[in-house]
Amino acid sequence: MKKYLRIIIVVMVLIMSKSFSQGKQEWGSKFDYNLKVEEDAKVILADNYNHYLFSIANKHGMMSQHDIIIRKFDQKNKLVNTFKQNFPNKDTYTLYNYLGSFELDKNRIVVFIDSYSNKTKKKDIHRVIFDKTTDTFTSTLIVSYTFESISKSGTAFVAASQNGRYYSVVYTKFSNRKIAEVNECTVLDAATFDVSWQKTVTFPMEFYSGDITLTNSGKLVFVKRVVSKSEKHSLLVVDATSETDKDLGAEIKIAKPIAISIGTQDYLIALNFKASYRDWAYSNIMLYDLQLGRIINNDAISIFTGIKDIQDIRYNFINVKEYQIEFFVECKYQTGTKPSANSSFANDPRFNDPVFAFGIGTLVVMNNEGKVMTANKVVDNGIPFSNELVNDFGVLNYKGDYYINTFVFREENRRKVEYAVFNQLAAPTFKTQTTKIQFPYYNTSGGGDSDDEIDDTRGNAYSGGSMIHQFVNYFPDSKRLLFAKYFGDGKVAFVSYIGAL
Repeated sequence: MKKYLRIIIVVMVLIMSKSFSQGKQEWGSKFDYNLKVEEDAKVILADNYNHYLFSIANKHGMMSQHDIIIRKFDQKNKLVNTFKQNFPNKDTYTLYNYLGSFELDKNRIVVFIDSYSNKTKKKDIHRVIFDKTTDTFTSTLIVSYTFESISKSGTAFVAASQNGRYYSVVYTKFSNRKIAEVNECTVLDAATFDVSWQKTVTFPMEFYSGDITLTNSGKLVFVKRVVSKSEKHSLLVVDATSETDKDLGAEIKIAKPIAISIGTQDYLIALNFKASYRDWAYSNIMLYDLQLGRIINNDAISIFTGIKDIQDIRYNFINVKEYQIEFFVECKYQTGTKPSANSSFANDPRFNDPVFAFGIGTLVVMNNEGKVMTANKVVDNGIPFSNELVNDFGVLNYKGDYYINTFVFREENRRKVEYAVFNQLAAPTFKTQTTKIQFPYYNTSGGGDSDDEIDDTRGNAYSGGSMIHQFVNYFPDSKRLLFAKYFGDGKVAFVSYIGAL
């Protein structure tokens, strides 16, 4: 009887495997990826013929490396070329900050680099554009500033408007309780990179800037914070001709506002909490009318319940429709510790470094009056990845539905086993997740980063490893879904699932 039961279970597993893993798989050759050096990896400029993998290397010290790295792949997922570009002003005295990168159109990506040197006492902000039609980089100085010393060199921040029409560079000079905060603002037209407007914004002594966002009409919105941590926040809206203070109309603090447009009007969406609470204790999400200067609605929301010491907030996808607003949000928080690389007590857990990761991915849907219609968690419970390359989910929007490239945990033999999955959230409610692909992960020995991670390709070059969840693209003409996997030996490979959608 037990023998027949085992046979039935094996047959059911095979049937489920075939029903989930629909479509032909087409693997590309493995290529090297340096997890210790490369950052902000993402698939860019993808079409039916080629896709590119973007990353940057920005390491100072004896083994310094400061490069933009772009790998080119063909439709068979084979690496055909690698392009590298040194950061501007490269010399032994220069330090760098990577400020962000954005796709300009189907052929170009722009990268913003902050270079600063104690020798020259200058901070230069460059844009570097890669054009896939010529496979070339073009570097241009946007703006330059002087400072007193490295310790007083200030910080630079780049933001893009949600519609892609504007970029902003804000340089915040060194300040303290005796020196007022000064922000040098430059807003650029994304089509031409001409300067739309520039302005110096000085805050009163008791105020300093928090988060900054850029509207679709090219206005900068600063969150104004008070030195006293228990004080509520307010806003400062800046454009070419004016600086306008906006009260929130409530005793709250806000974090990471995102600027959107409904019709021609600018709005903000922001998580918030009572001013008397400690930072990042989110309890509500608001829709704020920037023209009227008032909150339209501020619904209670519980999406990060139980998460302590949230470090940051990230929005993965923002979709403003005629009748509702949809976006994915997740938080960065501590998931554990690791031995300190710089400590003489590397084996003593008291001297471990914290490990942070993003997790608790949630789809939020609100109507145009700011009423929350859905707050649907899209990532399974469990500790998110601490691997700097593998995030906890990626989003694909196709024909109005969302597809989530993520993972789930299942109980097997009284233990939790992780599976990579590709789930569908169907419009209009997005409340039910349907698994379209369950990637071939099985709880057997050997392979990958962990003895519990191996797939049914075992014995060949693609066994083990972890799906890179944030990498997901779809090409309707060829009915090809593009994914990628990271392997524990420092290798990555792209794979296409053909006919799965």
